[in-house]
Amino acid sequence: MVAKCTGNICIGQNERMIRLATENDYDEVKEIFHKHRKWFPHVRTDYMKRMIGKKNLILQDGILITFHHTKRKQKVGDVQVEKGETVLHQIVNKEIGNGNANKVLLEFFEWCPNNVYLSVRSDNLLACKFYDRMDMKLVGIHNWVNGTLKGKVYVKLKSD
Repeated sequence: MVAKCTGNICIGQNERMIRLATENDYDEVKEIFHKHRKWFPHVRTDYMKRMIGKKNLILQDGILITFHHTKRKQKVGDVQVEKGETVLHQIVNKEIGNGNANKVLLEFFEWCPNNVYLSVRSDNLLACKFYDRMDMKLVGIHNWVNGTLKGKVYVKLKSD
């Protein structure tokens, strides 16, 4: 098990705490995703509920992070992710520019037991600059819609 959870607070192997969303947070989660529909048009309400139920959705200081810890090897774009590493699916700030995303993402990196991978649309320049500032390494490409929507794959190595 990656973390020991009591209610919606999980403590990682390194004693870092992270706040998981609960069913009571659903309306706020939905509001945040809908506010940023340009970048998350594919995120449906059933997905939000499922991620909350699986304890794979963090809601901390107005920041949403959806993720999973891999149970087997898998690909993110053209990058091989090993068993036990983390794939970050979405990160979104309720209020862009307030600095909370930096803080919560750093806490998330500390909380995760291994490397953290993510893919992002190449045209999401704000997000790409953010990941560069967070010292994530560009390690691959990810294309969607039969290659017509270009993306990048980043990793935050645990040793960093």
